[in-house]
Amino acid sequence: MNFEELAKIVVEAVQENNNQPINTNKIKTPRELRNNKTKEYVSEMIDNSSFHGISYIAGKENHFIRRTIWLLITMTAFGYAAQKVYESTVNYFSFPISTTQMRIYVNEIDFPAVSFCNFNEFRLSKMDGTKVDQAILNPKLQGLVTAEEYRNVTFGAMFDLKEMLVDCEFNGIPCSDENFTMFSWMQGERCFTFNSGKFPHKLLKIGGAGMKRSLKITINIIHYEYYKDEMDAAIHMIVHGQQDTPLKMRGPTLSPGFTTYIQLEKKMIINLEAPYKTKCGSLKLKYFDSYSLDTCWLEQLTDHVHSVCKCKDFFMPGDIPICSLNDAMSCMWPEWARFDQLKMQNCPLPCVIDSYKLSLSRALFPSPQYADSLTNSLQQPPHIINSIKNISDKVQFARDNLLRFVIYYDDLSYELIEQKPSYDTLVWLGDIGGQIGLLIGAGAMSYFEFIDCLFLVIYNQFFKTYR
Repeated sequence: MNFEELAKIVVEAVQENNNQPINTNKIKTPRELRNNKTKEYVSEMIDNSSFHGISYIAGKENHFIRRTIWLLITMTAFGYAAQKVYESTVNYFSFPISTTQMRIYVNEIDFPAVSFCNFNEFRLSKMDGTKVDQAILNPKLQGLVTAEEYRNVTFGAMFDLKEMLVDCEFNGIPCSDENFTMFSWMQGERCFTFNSGKFPHKLLKIGGAGMKRSLKITINIIHYEYYKDEMDAAIHMIVHGQQDTPLKMRGPTLSPGFTTYIQLEKKMIINLEAPYKTKCGSLKLKYFDSYSLDTCWLEQLTDHVHSVCKCKDFFMPGDIPICSLNDAMSCMWPEWARFDQLKMQNCPLPCVIDSYKLSLSRALFPSPQYADSLTNSLQQPPHIINSIKNISDKVQFARDNLLRFVIYYDDLSYELIEQKPSYDTLVWLGDIGGQIGLLIGAGAMSYFEFIDCLFLVIYNQFFKTYR
């Protein structure tokens, strides 16, 4: 028996369904017995099915007009249900998200990493008159500076934290340059991070709020040593999570002559992985232990520059030769610009991001009384000391060179921003089941009734033996 014959038998069963028993006394051949049994299964399913409307359509005792009306009603309900199922399915596979936001109070909170860089890249006394200095002023001489000369001169001319750090205190305990980690920013400046969390520095926590539980740092930017082409005197500063290396300074600029009070508010952002829109994740990095957008960007930039120029800038990671000044001008910097312009990096958004909102206020620093003792404690070159002759000179010198910042939490809490699926699998299935159940009365058991009937028909037609 083929499927066409089976379909014909099912149709006959629907047509003969009038709550009348099939007369099996006249059945003599196995084929007739099998066909009648199949009609019984189909008739029983129609009479007892929880699918609304089927019994009214298939019932032979119903008038033709009534059956036609029920057919139209059932088809309309089925079409509307199919439309709603389609809309729900499209919405589900668009993977919508919702964002929950709450404030969580804790007894102890991680203190962020605090990084800063001097605006000035090189000390004038170390650069003036060197071949690198001459090449910067006269591009025609750039080819005469080797990569080794460029590296040695620039590294030797950079500022050291011991020269810049005047005072440091965390949570009432003195700190020094040994509590900082050094790194190079992408513009070339040598930068320093307090509480980096990297070996051998332990991650610092804070158990109280307010200025008494703060980080207080006084910096000497050594303005009188600024290089020739630097227009501004200040430091870049950024507050960030320990997993980040702040290659792109997105924080405030702090000027000398002021104490800047920085009130922190921590935010923890939790993103969703693909297939949701944020597509968060991480990549295994060759040069860094932890993943962040900045470290991923730097690694891919380094690989691109190395593949084209066969060298790198000195702030880039990896055991790769440093570019000479000529190579940097002719190849590295143009390729860097091309890399950023074409957005060649492929770095997913991290799934957990710690960010900090900063509220800044400023006060004049130092006061005339404090400037006297402060400048006397600084170790300066003889020509600088000779130029400071009175208290007015000391105040002016301090305000030209010194800055102070105080970083603290206003309270021990953080804001949690978490993305969650707004239309997950269970909601989708419940929506579909509700639409189908409301419109055509079909629940999960209705489908099992149909499957059960189908199984019995197939078994009866192809596997059961009649004699």
